Amino acid sequence: MLAEEEPDLFDAFQNNHGPRIEATIRNRPYVLSFVNTSGREYCLAGLFAITGHCFRTNEDLDDNPRNRALQERYGDRSFTAFGTETGLPGRLVFDLSPAPEMADLAGRLIVEKPAGRAYARLAETLDCPVVEIARKRQLIPPAPDWDGFIVTAAEVRRMPSAHAARLREWRGVYLIVDEADGQRYVGSASGAENLLGRWQAHVARDRGVTAELGKRDPTGFRFSILELLAPSASAEEVLAIEGNWKDRLATRSWGLNRN
Repeated sequence: MLAEEEPDLFDAFQNNHGPRIEATIRNRPYVLSFVNTSGREYCLAGLFAITGHCFRTNEDLDDNPRNRALQERYGDRSFTAFGTETGLPGRLVFDLSPAPEMADLAGRLIVEKPAGRAYARLAETLDCPVVEIARKRQLIPPAPDWDGFIVTAAEVRRMPSAHAARLREWRGVYLIVDEADGQRYVGSASGAENLLGRWQAHVARDRGVTAELGKRDPTGFRFSILELLAPSASAEEVLAIEGNWKDRLATRSWGLNRN
């Protein structure tokens, strides 16, 4: 998603690395970035020219707004905490400029995921056969069907635009599980923004929160859809189906639907 829709944050994500990778790429003119999009396949995010680098302390890195945005969105450790653990005072930040060569293949070139766990490889020893050159960009997989739409609070706050559009179209009954202790909440959505608006309100704590749910940190919430409802369903029908699910999952007695 970052590579496709937020290149500025993608740059912040990939412009710094640990010491071993620093030593490898500081003497290279280019890096090819790939995203693991479907199990055993990688999709090309782009070719980037390395035009320079400079050292930044952990404190400087943590003060960078882009790094703070990544930490807040994905729960990443701070650079300062990492430095305390490793003894490293900071790291190199590389200037990466998108190169025109291979630009037309970004999002379309699909290769086999190479063996091993290392995330940085040398091009001259890399063995990853081309799977296909797709007609359309595939950096972001298609939105899942409603019964496979399971997302975290961080993903609700910022998800691919195509996925958000699907949730905006759907109304239905949904389940929130607090991963801190497994407690459950059943709700429904039938407003203008449908499921997307309702879920975003929960992570923002704007509305639709019972006393029990309101006591909790939404960071650990996981959202899924219990039943997809027709766009023509009336508010009364939606509430009746929501109540049925509360009874079936006993969330009034044992879950977070207690008032």
